[in-house]
Amino acid sequence: MVFLWLTLRIFLLGFERIVGKIITKHTSSIVSSWAFFSFSLLVLLPFSARLSFQILRFSLISGMIYSFSFFLYMYALSNEDISVVAPLYNINAIFLVFIANIFLNEKITLYKILGSLMMIYGVSYLKKSNNIVFSYLNILKSKGALAMIFSSLFIAFGRTIDGILTKQRNLDQLGYSIGVYTVMSINFFVASLIKEKGLKKHIEIVKNKWLFLIFGGICNAYAYIALLNAFKYIDISIAEPLSMISVFVSILFAYLIFREKVKLRIIGTVFLVLGVFILYCG
Repeated sequence: MVFLWLTLRIFLLGFERIVGKIITKHTSSIVSSWAFFSFSLLVLLPFSARLSFQILRFSLISGMIYSFSFFLYMYALSNEDISVVAPLYNINAIFLVFIANIFLNEKITLYKILGSLMMIYGVSYLKKSNNIVFSYLNILKSKGALAMIFSSLFIAFGRTIDGILTKQRNLDQLGYSIGVYTVMSINFFVASLIKEKGLKKHIEIVKNKWLFLIFGGICNAYAYIALLNAFKYIDISIAEPLSMISVFVSILFAYLIFREKVKLRIIGTVFLVLGVFILYCG
């Protein structure tokens, strides 16, 4: 069963970025964020009985953090190649090492340092230049890539809070997830309503991209459910790195659908994924 759940998660995560790219095309990032995560919430409604007022109250903090994170994620998808955004999504593992050390007193081991360095080196291949310094500068010059780096930082903070709340407060993980999506959906709706000064853009995106929104919602929501089911059979230290293999699915379809130049980026992604495995060994 673990193979089934992990395979499902890998493919759902891989397709999510492709669908997200399509959803953001010719649509503002904030409206795209509202539509994408509201449909993810709708997909989770069959499990709404798992949500309680107490869980919703605790979801406010992480929901606010994830709102910033996933707005930047959608902005990154609309402004940068998938084969750049998908690998950069995984660098939240580097930030987690240091955040967990500061807030959870987790030790920084040699494995974590080596894994982080390998991941940082892999990033240089995403916008490769003849000089490694210029490769990193190319990343920093890209608004989409920079947005994804900050998104990964916020994800790391969110994951840390997730761990604290679900373990110390013993919150139902699925109910907690629904609470987070509820907070995010409300935040995105209010922000997009203010920015667009009405519901015209909201109606347009639902009317024109409803099929992609449904598919994106399924990918996003059930990838998380698949992860929860995988945890019943294997540890998070194995499940999370294996989940990051999904980046290869994203890159493959980015090449097939959008004709992105992915040759060097695949090399960088290999370093990133290997770095994650080493990091989790520590």
